[in-house]
Amino acid sequence: MKPTVDPSCRIVGTLGACAPRRSRAVIALALLASALTSTGAAGALQTPPPAPPPAPPKLTPVPAPTGAQKAPAAPLPPPLSRSEQRFRELNVYIKGKGTLDAQTRADVVKLAAEIDADLKAPTTERDQMLRLLPARAQLAIWLDDSDAMDAAFEKLLSMSNAPEAVALAWGRELNAEARFERTLELLQAREFTTDARRIDAKILIGDAYLGTNRFEPAQAAYNSAPALGRTTDQLSRIAEGSRRVMFGRTLFNKELSAMVKDQQKGDLPTIELITSRGPIIVELFEDQAPNTVGNFIEHVEAGTYNGTAFHRFMRGFGIQGGDPATASGGVGGRSNGGWTIPDEHERADRRSPAVGRLVMAKQPASDSVIKSAQNSAGCQFTILTGPAESLDGFYTVFGRVLDGMDVVRKLRVDDQIIRADVLSKRNHDYRGVRLGTGTPGEYSMPRPGTPLSPAQTGEA
Repeated sequence: MKPTVDPSCRIVGTLGACAPRRSRAVIALALLASALTSTGAAGALQTPPPAPPPAPPKLTPVPAPTGAQKAPAAPLPPPLSRSEQRFRELNVYIKGKGTLDAQTRADVVKLAAEIDADLKAPTTERDQMLRLLPARAQLAIWLDDSDAMDAAFEKLLSMSNAPEAVALAWGRELNAEARFERTLELLQAREFTTDARRIDAKILIGDAYLGTNRFEPAQAAYNSAPALGRTTDQLSRIAEGSRRVMFGRTLFNKELSAMVKDQQKGDLPTIELITSRGPIIVELFEDQAPNTVGNFIEHVEAGTYNGTAFHRFMRGFGIQGGDPATASGGVGGRSNGGWTIPDEHERADRRSPAVGRLVMAKQPASDSVIKSAQNSAGCQFTILTGPAESLDGFYTVFGRVLDGMDVVRKLRVDDQIIRADVLSKRNHDYRGVRLGTGTPGEYSMPRPGTPLSPAQTGEA
């Protein structure tokens, strides 16, 4: 599957504007049922300011009481076309398998082309289009095709008798891709006619503000969601958002202070990654992760990354690469480059996992599906394209994208690092401490969707 990356993480509120983590939502069928029910038919951060901002007014988190249960989805009517039937079959298959293999991806591409032809055909009736457009949006999501997804939602929004449901579904997918400004543009001025939809809209708006580090507006959005009729899921999302606001502000201010010091020193090492999508300039955090930076520069100077491919794309979260096995056509994800290195994520001055940051990839712990194995990092790394507060204190953050975040957001699986070069460094040799050859295993961490820990939220 092919990956994509988010352009500049600018200082708007100001650390980086990118994405919440969410596994691919299968939106089409739910949206279809909703539409039919009402129709009757089927940054890299920019240069920081000279000093951190003053402390903001105290925010009021929203607790998570028990709430109303969500009503079951309405049954789907019979399909109106072969394309719709084929989509339903693919949806069931992909949902059950949980991934998109090469053959299934080819089937999705073929069906997308067929639906495009159906949508353009003068004989396609309105009811059929209302069935096919949600399907086309979902196919685009599976294919990581943001333009096609937007086009399908835009058309559906103009045609549907349930525009509120369409707008909310589109907003969820925009947030999942870390396109928060677009979410705000879509939802802020829109009126919603029911409390249930007002609540969903406020949550999406709050998440979008949070993704751009505007913490007061984020909490205000959560707080302003109508109190009556909140479902258990809505209550949980509001409470999680409030926890992320409090923790995210702490990380944000800490990172601003560190960036001011970086700017004052002006001598951090820089690397250029020449990728098949364009150049990316990276600044390395030698002061807070000296061994990881030494190891990374050692690999760069040895040519470890030349010709390698990005092998893992996580929608709205990040893109992983750096496996030397991919340079010779091998499958990415298992090589550590010859050795492992010590973690540096427990340092008091550790850098924050903001958008545009580079973190070391690790193997999963043997006793947990959400924890990583200690001291398992080697040469693979992930560039974050969305918010990742839960990584703080668990993964070594060793650099940030200075220039080329727009390139990062375009990266997908099989895109290449053609060459990696050291542009500047301090006047000493760079070599990391090696712990040994490590144990064989998949470097599948970090992964999106990990909640904040009790220690991070202050609940430990």
